[in-house]
Amino acid sequence: MNFFEMMTMEWAQNDAPRPRVVTDEDRRRKQRRKSRLSIAEKDEHAMVEWRRQFPHDVLHERQFFAQSRMEKAERRAEQAVYGEDRRTRKQAAIFQMELKEASTWSSDDEHWADAFITQEEPETRASKSDDDDDK
Repeated sequence: MNFFEMMTMEWAQNDAPRPRVVTDEDRRRKQRRKSRLSIAEKDEHAMVEWRRQFPHDVLHERQFFAQSRMEKAERRAEQAVYGEDRRTRKQAAIFQMELKEASTWSSDDEHWADAFITQEEPETRASKSDDDDDK
Protein backbone atom coordinates (compact mmCIF):
# COMPACT_ATOMS: atom_id res chain seq x y z
CA MET A 1 0.00 0.00 0.00
CA ASN A 2 1.14 3.53 -0.67
CA PHE A 3 0.16 5.53 2.39
CA PHE A 4 3.04 7.94 2.77
CA GLU A 5 1.67 9.69 5.84
CA MET A 6 1.45 6.43 7.78
CA MET A 7 4.24 5.53 10.12
CA THR A 8 3.61 1.79 10.16
CA MET A 9 1.92 -0.84 8.03
CA GLU A 10 -0.61 -1.38 10.81
CA TRP A 11 -1.77 2.27 10.63
CA ALA A 12 -2.14 1.97 6.86
CA GLN A 13 -4.23 -1.19 7.19
CA ASN A 14 -6.46 0.48 9.78
CA ASP A 15 -7.14 3.41 7.44
CA ALA A 16 -7.61 1.31 4.30
CA PRO A 17 -11.18 0.37 3.35
CA ARG A 18 -12.23 -3.11 4.34
CA PRO A 19 -12.60 -5.70 1.59
CA ARG A 20 -16.16 -6.24 0.45
CA VAL A 21 -17.76 -9.30 1.96
CA VAL A 22 -19.95 -11.26 -0.43
CA THR A 23 -23.16 -12.05 1.40
CA ASP A 24 -25.93 -14.54 0.76
CA GLU A 25 -28.08 -11.66 -0.47
CA ASP A 26 -25.41 -10.77 -3.06
CA ARG A 27 -25.36 -14.37 -4.24
CA ARG A 28 -29.17 -14.44 -4.53
CA ARG A 29 -29.18 -11.21 -6.55
CA LYS A 30 -26.52 -12.55 -8.89
CA GLN A 31 -28.44 -15.81 -9.36
CA ARG A 32 -31.66 -13.89 -10.14
CA ARG A 33 -29.84 -11.73 -12.70
CA LYS A 34 -28.31 -14.79 -14.32
CA SER A 35 -31.65 -16.57 -14.53
CA ARG A 36 -33.38 -13.50 -15.99
CA LEU A 37 -30.61 -13.13 -18.56
CA SER A 38 -30.90 -16.81 -19.44
CA ILE A 39 -34.67 -16.51 -19.90
CA ALA A 40 -34.25 -13.40 -22.07
CA GLU A 41 -31.67 -15.13 -24.27
CA LYS A 42 -33.89 -18.20 -24.69
CA ASP A 43 -36.80 -15.93 -25.58
CA GLU A 44 -34.73 -14.13 -28.22
CA HIS A 45 -33.63 -17.43 -29.75
CA ALA A 46 -37.22 -18.67 -29.80
CA MET A 47 -38.40 -15.47 -31.51
CA VAL A 48 -35.67 -15.75 -34.17
CA GLU A 49 -36.71 -19.34 -34.85
CA TRP A 50 -40.41 -18.37 -34.94
CA ARG A 51 -39.73 -15.55 -37.42
CA ARG A 52 -37.75 -17.94 -39.60
CA GLN A 53 -40.49 -20.58 -39.65
CA PHE A 54 -43.52 -18.27 -39.89
CA PRO A 55 -42.66 -15.13 -41.91
CA HIS A 56 -46.34 -14.52 -42.75
CA ASP A 57 -47.08 -14.10 -39.02
CA VAL A 58 -44.48 -11.34 -38.84
CA LEU A 59 -46.33 -9.48 -41.61
CA HIS A 60 -49.66 -9.93 -39.81
CA GLU A 61 -48.11 -8.68 -36.58
CA ARG A 62 -46.78 -5.55 -38.29
CA GLN A 63 -50.15 -4.90 -39.93
CA PHE A 64 -51.91 -5.34 -36.60
CA PHE A 65 -49.70 -2.80 -34.84
CA ALA A 66 -49.94 -0.34 -37.75
CA GLN A 67 -53.74 -0.59 -37.64
CA SER A 68 -53.69 -0.24 -33.86
CA ARG A 69 -51.63 2.97 -34.13
CA MET A 70 -54.05 4.39 -36.71
CA GLU A 71 -57.08 3.59 -34.53
CA LYS A 72 -55.39 5.17 -31.52
CA ALA A 73 -54.65 8.35 -33.51
CA GLU A 74 -58.29 8.49 -34.67
CA ARG A 75 -59.54 8.13 -31.09
CA ARG A 76 -57.24 10.92 -29.93
CA ALA A 77 -58.48 13.19 -32.72
CA GLU A 78 -62.11 12.46 -31.80
CA GLN A 79 -61.40 13.15 -28.14
CA ALA A 80 -59.69 16.43 -29.03
CA VAL A 81 -62.69 17.55 -31.10
CA TYR A 82 -65.10 16.57 -28.33
CA GLY A 83 -63.01 18.39 -25.72
CA GLU A 84 -62.83 21.54 -27.84
CA ASP A 85 -66.61 21.46 -28.44
CA ARG A 86 -67.20 21.02 -24.74
CA ARG A 87 -64.92 23.95 -23.84
CA THR A 88 -66.65 26.14 -26.43
CA ARG A 89 -70.11 25.31 -25.09
CA LYS A 90 -68.98 25.98 -21.53
CA GLN A 91 -67.50 29.36 -22.47
CA ALA A 92 -70.70 30.31 -24.30
CA ALA A 93 -72.81 29.31 -21.31
CA ILE A 94 -70.63 31.28 -18.89
CA PHE A 95 -70.85 34.30 -21.17
CA GLN A 96 -74.65 34.03 -21.24
CA MET A 97 -74.71 33.76 -17.44
CA GLU A 98 -72.67 36.95 -17.20
CA LEU A 99 -75.15 38.71 -19.48
CA LYS A 100 -78.00 37.75 -17.11
CA GLU A 101 -81.06 39.77 -18.15
CA ALA A 102 -79.68 40.58 -21.60
CA SER A 103 -79.18 36.87 -22.32
CA THR A 104 -81.18 35.25 -25.11
CA TRP A 105 -81.46 32.00 -23.16
CA SER A 106 -84.40 31.25 -20.92
CA SER A 107 -83.87 29.82 -17.43
CA ASP A 108 -85.07 26.34 -18.49
CA ASP A 109 -82.76 26.19 -21.52
CA GLU A 110 -80.50 23.12 -21.66
CA HIS A 111 -77.51 25.33 -22.41
CA TRP A 112 -77.43 26.41 -18.76
CA ALA A 113 -76.25 22.92 -17.83
CA ASP A 114 -73.17 23.43 -20.02
CA ALA A 115 -72.06 26.25 -17.75
CA PHE A 116 -71.62 23.79 -14.91
CA ILE A 117 -69.73 21.11 -16.84
CA THR A 118 -66.40 20.44 -15.20
CA GLN A 119 -63.29 20.25 -17.33
CA GLU A 120 -61.88 17.36 -15.28
CA GLU A 121 -61.44 13.94 -16.81
CA PRO A 122 -63.86 11.24 -15.66
CA GLU A 123 -62.67 8.79 -13.02
CA THR A 124 -60.61 5.87 -14.21
CA ARG A 125 -61.54 2.28 -13.56
CA ALA A 126 -58.70 1.98 -11.07
CA SER A 127 -59.99 4.79 -8.88
CA LYS A 128 -63.52 3.38 -9.02
CA SER A 129 -62.29 -0.04 -7.93
CA ASP A 130 -60.36 1.60 -5.08
CA ASP A 131 -63.59 3.28 -3.95
CA ASP A 132 -65.41 -0.07 -4.04
CA ASP A 133 -62.75 -1.60 -1.78
CA ASP A 134 -63.32 1.12 0.83
CA LYS A 135 -67.01 0.19 1.28
